[in-house]
Amino acid sequence: MYCVQTRGLQIENSREEDQGKYECVAENSVGTEHSKATNLYVKVRRVPPTFSRPPEPINEVMLGSSLNLSCIAVGSPMPHVKWMKGAQDLTPENNIPIGRNILELTNIQQSANYTCIAASSLGQIEAIAVIKVQSLPTAPTDVQISEVTATSVRLEWSYKGPEDLQYYVIQYKPKNANQAFSEISGIITMFYVVRALSPYTEYEFYVIAVNNIGRGPPSVPATCTTGETNLLEESIHATNLQPNCHCIPEERQFPK
Repeated sequence: MYCVQTRGLQIENSREEDQGKYECVAENSVGTEHSKATNLYVKVRRVPPTFSRPPEPINEVMLGSSLNLSCIAVGSPMPHVKWMKGAQDLTPENNIPIGRNILELTNIQQSANYTCIAASSLGQIEAIAVIKVQSLPTAPTDVQISEVTATSVRLEWSYKGPEDLQYYVIQYKPKNANQAFSEISGIITMFYVVRALSPYTEYEFYVIAVNNIGRGPPSVPATCTTGETNLLEESIHATNLQPNCHCIPEERQFPK
């Protein structure tokens, strides 16, 4: 708005477009006279984009859950804010919000990285939000039994599931016995020697992986018959006989 007063020009609520050259022009019936020109420079506050509330860097969610990722940025001029997943642009180019963008994720099935980008004529900034899907561990595989004696066996196994494990559990009991499983918990290696077994008894063993969510499903059962007393064990070794130990691939009733 330009207000012409008796002795000057007053500009209210100045804007960047008010910048330029001004001169006073006096007119009457005799003629027109121009004053000496003066230049007006409007100082505009210019601030590059910055995040006032960046997205949470690490977000742990359960499989199939939902999550809203919020990203807020400020600056002068105010930046446009959009989301990307890898090279995939998640915000339509014709509808990029200014200052704030909330990404709604539903039925999350896998871990992924999402990038919030805030951009203006003064620059561009980025912030990454990592989505980590939490799920129960998978069952250990390739359970092998070795070093069989009358009262102990050595178990080894493999694990190919998520890496955020806490420990393993071994459950075992005499095969076909109507009794509860004995349990060894807190195992942090992928091998273990189970002791205090009964001689010449067929056992079944299960290995279970545990993370901060809970226990996963048990492995395929491995069965083994322990050796007899020391005298008979010496006879077995002398005749190159091996205890009967194997894994059972067919489906069975798993322990809980």
